[in-house]
Amino acid sequence: MSKPYLLDSVKTKTALKVDNLFLSMREPLYRNSVYLLLGRLLNVGAGFFFWLIAARLYNTEDVGVATALISSVTLIVFISSFGFNFSMIRFIRISGKENVLNTSISITTLASVIVGIAYLLALMMFFETSALVRDASYGMFFLLTVVMHSIFYITGESFKALRDTKDYFMQNTVLSARVLLLFPLVFMGSFGIFGAIGVTYFLAAMYSILVLRRKMKLNYSIDRDFLNKSFRFSSGNYVSNLLYESPSLLMPPIILALIGKHEAALYYIAMAVSTLIWIAPMSLSASLFIEGSYGENLKRNVLRSGKAILLVLVPSIILMYFFGGIVLEVFGQDYVEALPLLHVLVLSSFFVTLHDLFIPILNVKMKINNLVKMNLIRFCLLLGLSYVLIKDYGLIGFGYAWMLTHAMLTVITVWLSRKEGWI
Repeated sequence: MSKPYLLDSVKTKTALKVDNLFLSMREPLYRNSVYLLLGRLLNVGAGFFFWLIAARLYNTEDVGVATALISSVTLIVFISSFGFNFSMIRFIRISGKENVLNTSISITTLASVIVGIAYLLALMMFFETSALVRDASYGMFFLLTVVMHSIFYITGESFKALRDTKDYFMQNTVLSARVLLLFPLVFMGSFGIFGAIGVTYFLAAMYSILVLRRKMKLNYSIDRDFLNKSFRFSSGNYVSNLLYESPSLLMPPIILALIGKHEAALYYIAMAVSTLIWIAPMSLSASLFIEGSYGENLKRNVLRSGKAILLVLVPSIILMYFFGGIVLEVFGQDYVEALPLLHVLVLSSFFVTLHDLFIPILNVKMKINNLVKMNLIRFCLLLGLSYVLIKDYGLIGFGYAWMLTHAMLTVITVWLSRKEGWI
């Protein structure tokens, strides 16, 4: 065979591979995954620089107060979501986009106002020294930030439900402006940090509403038929998600009580760094749920998602395992002590992503009871093992608990999927 022929053959195969890549990107599963991934990468990157700059410009006390305020807002928005972030995606094709989105936006926004006011009243009753109570304008800004965050969150989920993940990416682009606002607001102390977040949530929420108005009629009406259809699904996912997220929220005070403040800080940074590995798998998992809700072939998309996750996950684990120490050093030399924990968390990523891959499968199949049971098992195992192993092994004990919990969940999930025929 002549060399020119071989060269032509190689060029032809290369061209075909490029064409196949572009064809793949036209498919909703991959296209939506890419924009979800870019949006999350942008959010994580902006968040990283936000706290890095805040730590340099503001004193430790201001950063601590701002963190508590921002965490409170996130918790309120989480409580106010009522599982609509899941039911919107699952029912948008069944109940109609205007009915689903108007109902979801209206109820979650109203709920955020009620829960936000209740939170402020609780501060007045139990924490009289709070800055929010001393200055009414701070309290109003806090409540406005809660509402804007809620609108930002639910409209972001709306873009996912509409398969307009490019707009989800643009929404997060607007939010990334919070980094720049840290500089002019430094004179405000802790509320400079919180104000930067609040202002950009307002801008991102207004942007999202304007974009949605071009796509549909926003009348903020409530469709009772959609509520009746989705109640079991929404409430089940709400409980399931609460069980899934709670251990991460409860672990800092548990570590603080068992082994101290320094270890609690190491835990937080190690977890924050390890989650960088899960951004791509989580994006593919979310895209799998979206496409499955639109009636796309579930088994085919699960296999595609699994291959894509492995393609991204393996090099990410290798890089983070060997260069994680350098990443931790960015936060400060003290945080390098968290490297052993980071190594265990990184190696656990195979088990974690497999569990997360089955969440959209169960949502598409409407197996909400199974999802609640799985996350209840995870909740009990993770908290129980963490409490025992942290007391015996220190901070690394949490890493062991994390790996054991997700390894056991993998065995349970594979066994149940074969038994129940989920795929």
